[in-house]
Amino acid sequence: MSRNNPLDPAESDLLAAARGGDLRASVRYAELLCGRRDIDGALPWLEAPALAGDGHAARTLAIIMRTRGEHEHAERWYRAAADRDGGCAFGLADLLDKSGDLAGALEWYDRGAALGSLECKTNGALRRLEQGEVEAAEALREAAAEGDEVAAGRLGDMAELADELKTLLGEVRADTDAEYVLDLIGGLDERPERFRAFPHLLDDALKVYDAAAEVVGDDRPAVWKALLLDKLGHVDEACQVLGAAVQRHPEEGYAARVLGLTHLERGDLDAAGEALRVSAERGYLPGMWSLALHRLRLRDLDGAQEWFGRYREAGGDNDAGAQLARVAELRAAPDNVLSAEDEARLPDLRVAADAGDAAAAFELGGLLRDRHDLAEAVRRFRAAAGAGDLRAREALARLLWKHCGSEARHVLPLAVPAAEAAYPRAFAAPVADPADVTLVEWTGRLYLDEGDDFLAERWLRRAARLGHGNAAWWAGNRSDTPEHGDPQEAERMWTLAARRGVPWCGWLAGRAMVRRGAHAEAEPLLRTAYAARAEQEPLHEAAYWLGLALRGQGRTDEAAQWLRTAVDVHPHVLKGYTGFMRTSLFDPREPLAEVLYELGRDAEAQTLVEEILRAHPRHRIGALLTERRGRPAEPTSVA
Repeated sequence: MSRNNPLDPAESDLLAAARGGDLRASVRYAELLCGRRDIDGALPWLEAPALAGDGHAARTLAIIMRTRGEHEHAERWYRAAADRDGGCAFGLADLLDKSGDLAGALEWYDRGAALGSLECKTNGALRRLEQGEVEAAEALREAAAEGDEVAAGRLGDMAELADELKTLLGEVRADTDAEYVLDLIGGLDERPERFRAFPHLLDDALKVYDAAAEVVGDDRPAVWKALLLDKLGHVDEACQVLGAAVQRHPEEGYAARVLGLTHLERGDLDAAGEALRVSAERGYLPGMWSLALHRLRLRDLDGAQEWFGRYREAGGDNDAGAQLARVAELRAAPDNVLSAEDEARLPDLRVAADAGDAAAAFELGGLLRDRHDLAEAVRRFRAAAGAGDLRAREALARLLWKHCGSEARHVLPLAVPAAEAAYPRAFAAPVADPADVTLVEWTGRLYLDEGDDFLAERWLRRAARLGHGNAAWWAGNRSDTPEHGDPQEAERMWTLAARRGVPWCGWLAGRAMVRRGAHAEAEPLLRTAYAARAEQEPLHEAAYWLGLALRGQGRTDEAAQWLRTAVDVHPHVLKGYTGFMRTSLFDPREPLAEVLYELGRDAEAQTLVEEILRAHPRHRIGALLTERRGRPAEPTSVA
């Protein structure tokens, strides 16, 4: 999709030099093309300089590959010059870091720092601080002294947090007003990223919570302490804190409920049910609601009915009536009944699974999941997964996600190994298994949910290349952002998405093609988009771009028909625009008038032009009318 505009003399000389083997000219020509957002055109001109050790060329190639989600190729180009270029060393270290290779990242941060890269020095120190290496602060101070603003800022953040915790601890210990103390510590768990950056200060935060617990007579400080630990990945420690709080405050139900939900997210449904029962029996309304939902989840309809009823009687605000109606529906039409044949297989499958048969454990887990015996289903899937069954890992991940409300951080360790096996299998297959493609895409969405845009991009672009329409839509939109600035990759992804059943992307890709003159390519995509206008009103706009695409192919009569349609549906199009975007939007009457003049339908065209000029007297189309009036009328063609 490289553009082929005429070259000015200076550009022509530059291109000639690049073709003649001048590597510096090759890089400069590539930069010129990148400035025009012709990324595809730039790529071949960067490769030879990069292979010859040009750090700028290698870094540019790596960045392009990285933004396209091709991380293996990005790593290759970073490595081409990383041993002599600090920028490439930093890019490689960052790529490895975000890919989960911390040891490799630290090696290249150190090597980049030795090359004089302040970015490498700072990031290496920060990553070591995150691992609890307090002595790394000295390297951070050196980087700040050398002028690195990031290093100076993070040192300030660290000092500020240390001072905040010291002040908080003093204030908590000096006060006896429980509500005031709760106000003091209330936001401490809301910014866990501070303790990820400076984990050596976590103990100081925990001391604040412990001191608050001595003043406050309930379980709230302990729960907030546990929530912070959980957010930082210390789930076992969080459960210990919650368990102790449940014992220490026998009249309170808050800690028991949070403990139950924490167990639920991890897939320990038996422990979850027990903790939620404790919370509910202590009269804690959110605990009663959570227990009722849990009993419903397990299709214990009697238990669900009891606790939804007790919750409503106790004055709970949630809509217990709707849930009780759901219970009644499930009694009338159960959704967890196996066929008689499957039910009869359960005993033999249990015997085989108990004897260590992983395949039997996987199959048993699936049947139990369908029967909503979720606690045993989790155990059976875990056993099969532990024996190396990747299908069981995926099944367990989906069960936790769908039924247990687990966050992505609990699900990804199960899903990723299965997806890592699915992607190359799907990529090599003549026709990818839809289940593999779906798993790859889901993994990307899990990373999005986790807030990891880097790995989300890797997996969603993989899914897009396998033909997943919605993943390609996401990838196209991502490439079209100013951050990525890659309209050609965006167009490729949108085209793929349109061909996989996302008509909105037919409009996006078709519009991009029309703008660059690829009218024949655009036509089928725009027809697909317009056909979906009833479901998505903005797709009425495809009529305008389809008219231009047909005009660009010389099919003037058809273009006139579609541009008339564009005029008719323009009120629908206007609904999708506001402010400056609306006032600067195209007017389909303008190209229609031009086409009508080309067809010799001057009277119809003149009417349109005069309509435009009444609203916009200085519109440029007035020149067309003046020019037209100065020429004899052309023969009228037959539509």
